[in-house]
Amino acid sequence: MLEDILLAPNVTEIALSGDRQLGLYSVETADIANNEPQASLRIVNMVDGAQRELLRARSIKLIKRIPKSDAWSGLLDIGAGQQLYRIERSGAITPILINETTVLTGRADMALSKVGSEPPRQVGVLAYDWSPNGQQLWYSLLKPVLSAARIKFDDEVLGERNRQRSHIEASVEFHLRGSEGDDRSIMTRPSTDRMALLFGGNVVWQGDEVQFRVETGDGTAGSAFETRAWNRKNGVLRVLGTERDVMTAWLLKGPRGGALSTTDVGETLELVERLPSGKPYSYGDVRFSIGDPRSAGFRRSKDGKRVVVGTRTIENPRYGLAVIDGKGVHQIGSDVSLTRCDFDDDVAIGFCVREGVTYAPDLVRVDLKRGDIARIASVSPQHEAIAPLTARPRTWVNRLGYKATGFVIFPRHYVVGRRYPAIVVTHGSDADERFANIGMQWNYPVQLFAERGYVVLLINDPSPRQKSELWAAYDAWTLDKGPPSPEEVQRLIWVNGVYSFEDAVREMGNEGLVDLDRIGIAGFSRGSQMVNVALTHSKMFRAASGGDGSFLDPYSYPNPMLGYNAIFGGSPFGEHIDQYRSFSPSLNAEKVCAPLLQQMASPMGGALNLYTALRQHSVPAQITYYPGESSASDETHVFHIPSNRLLAMRENLAWFDYWLLGRRDVGAPFPGRLALWDQMAQNPKWACGTPATDLDH
Repeated sequence: MLEDILLAPNVTEIALSGDRQLGLYSVETADIANNEPQASLRIVNMVDGAQRELLRARSIKLIKRIPKSDAWSGLLDIGAGQQLYRIERSGAITPILINETTVLTGRADMALSKVGSEPPRQVGVLAYDWSPNGQQLWYSLLKPVLSAARIKFDDEVLGERNRQRSHIEASVEFHLRGSEGDDRSIMTRPSTDRMALLFGGNVVWQGDEVQFRVETGDGTAGSAFETRAWNRKNGVLRVLGTERDVMTAWLLKGPRGGALSTTDVGETLELVERLPSGKPYSYGDVRFSIGDPRSAGFRRSKDGKRVVVGTRTIENPRYGLAVIDGKGVHQIGSDVSLTRCDFDDDVAIGFCVREGVTYAPDLVRVDLKRGDIARIASVSPQHEAIAPLTARPRTWVNRLGYKATGFVIFPRHYVVGRRYPAIVVTHGSDADERFANIGMQWNYPVQLFAERGYVVLLINDPSPRQKSELWAAYDAWTLDKGPPSPEEVQRLIWVNGVYSFEDAVREMGNEGLVDLDRIGIAGFSRGSQMVNVALTHSKMFRAASGGDGSFLDPYSYPNPMLGYNAIFGGSPFGEHIDQYRSFSPSLNAEKVCAPLLQQMASPMGGALNLYTALRQHSVPAQITYYPGESSASDETHVFHIPSNRLLAMRENLAWFDYWLLGRRDVGAPFPGRLALWDQMAQNPKWACGTPATDLDH
């Protein structure tokens, strides 16, 4: 049922008690009755698995063990906005830090719009971390910048281009509070500093210093990131180094006191610790990367000689752990993923979430010395009771020799030898071992597609780590300049991805699994780019759905962070217009041979351009705008309003059933639209209205 997808649990925070007897974790899901998201804080006995719910809140973030204490702390929104609270083993909750001058964040009027990926909420305390002895508290506050409306010029005006809501300015204040309650203001950063705004609690306590990162504008699209150190004794602030385009928001310190990273490209990567002297220390080749923000976390032992870090495998992506010490590297994992973890001070025991594509999340105890994983309790018995679908990891090699990883999800009652309609679902790099992940499948109900007889192909972009030329193309996109040339950037990133989709589907067709006359494609955000390019470069797909995206349209050029100069060579207002004419989807609408549904959280100009162009060329197209809670707010990029998610999933089911199967879904959420779909399907000007399997190479 769609409600099962809507209620799929997402464990966002996890923390172990100091004595390793109890675990605390939070689960995000939907409150259908009140039509809003909700978070649940639960405590579990690590021995017998008994658990109870402590509270429900609008949001729960950064749950951490308070060092040298039996309690935890966390950022909770329980009526006063997001503030810092102490959480006792008994379940008692008391305030630690309340900032009464809260700031509204999210896509809402008079909010700080830079935090637009979450529902609108009041934020007081933004982030925090405890010193190793629990006596000092590093924290950041979000403070409004009170200023009168003013006239703006030039680039400041460009920054307003995609704004749909009135917004306010704010700053991020870093503070350090001592054991006696003394409070020192460290620095103030503008909210344009993404490190300060989003990762202000990611610090390292190194001797007398607190190390942290800030983003500094250096006049380029990629920006620069400084690692700074503030001395707790003398108050001296120094710069440790500058990096460009950091691969992780964490400062990953190794057992030798240096910075850990995985480097190189190819089938294996090298795990390296950059020592304080600048000399690299190699732990050898590994088949995983570290630093991925989706991975299971990071912890150094209290003596600093042992480190555990979350990993993501290169092939058949799943998340695990690597323990690093003087003896080398010991990898821990299973056939599914460890996606959230906390560890004891000795880095001997882990408290983790285990999950997979068809494996509902449960809680496990990980012995980091032996590598044993033991189940503690279920996160959602409701979802464990559902008989799992069959999903198999797969790696496809396209005609250019690039690999794309992903999964094939089979219909519930799959029969060998029968060909099934198929839908490709993509979002970039997160087709991996996680359960009903909304970041991957968005409002595309892949489980219900499989229940209704579709084969679903979850396909990642070819990883840029495969070859140096692909890495260079992504680097150019990030930095807004090449080499390689714009044509090569287009070919290596977008066209290369389309080839992966086509060749994966063709391979499935050769195996007798899919019907090549009934192939659909869907993707949101980054995935919407791939959907739009696929429709203008291939005739394989007979129906498509794109979510909340407008990238590659000339409309979006003025923001240089988008990398348009690397993709198109420069502005669409001069000599580079031919690059846009040859590649921008809205300028190639006449090539599209698949009906396109666009579902939007905000009315992006590029998406409207594509819709208009498709309609002018008689290509069946619909654009659906889903609203926020009120006229003063918008839906978020990842939909958070349960009723919107239900309607959007039902709309996708009806859309693909209509265009791929010729089936009129009795559960279509907007039945009045079916008559319009009939008109578009019967329009004699739609030249691509008959099935075709020939690929347009």
